[in-house]
Amino acid sequence: MDLLRFKEDIIQLITNHSSASNIYHSVFHTLDVLDAVDNLIPHFDLDNETALLIQTSALLHETGMTRSRTAHEAASVEIAEELLPDYGFSAVQIKRISAMILATTMPQRPESLEAQILCDADLDYLGRDDYFIISHKLRLEWIKTENYTQDLKKWYMFQQDFLSNHKYFTAAARSLRHKGKVQNLQLVSNLVDSITTKNQPE
Repeated sequence: MDLLRFKEDIIQLITNHSSASNIYHSVFHTLDVLDAVDNLIPHFDLDNETALLIQTSALLHETGMTRSRTAHEAASVEIAEELLPDYGFSAVQIKRISAMILATTMPQRPESLEAQILCDADLDYLGRDDYFIISHKLRLEWIKTENYTQDLKKWYMFQQDFLSNHKYFTAAARSLRHKGKVQNLQLVSNLVDSITTKNQPE
């Protein structure tokens, strides 16, 4: 398969059919996850087919947001099943791709190494310097689409809990991102403490 052509086709699909309110679930997120996948793949002894299937899954995993916000992973699988035969994918390959996409549903439950790699790439940003930028894109998307009304303290408390309970599945992702995730958790915890102290009566 021509991955570059497929990538361009998926970018067009998301760009043309996504809501402007999808501030987090955007082309940027899809390309970010693909970059994270490409960063993780060299750490494993994968055959070329498996590497291609993971890359393809990364490109497809949020396409369902163009159809539905609820159960968008299942909608992404529907799109995969519709598109991939025209790119030469077999039924067995499409089944593997579908399993990877579904594994990204929260809470993530990957049952194979390839699904673990995709899941780790999907949340790669948790351990990066741009964590706060990306997490606030998600908050703004929820405000615009989910009637999210929690204040910043509640948001940071939610993030604190999420970061505390999240674990990367692969040793490679832990090596690359765990330290940064711990640092981001500390920054979030500091913000929660700061807001709590500020709001206490004198």
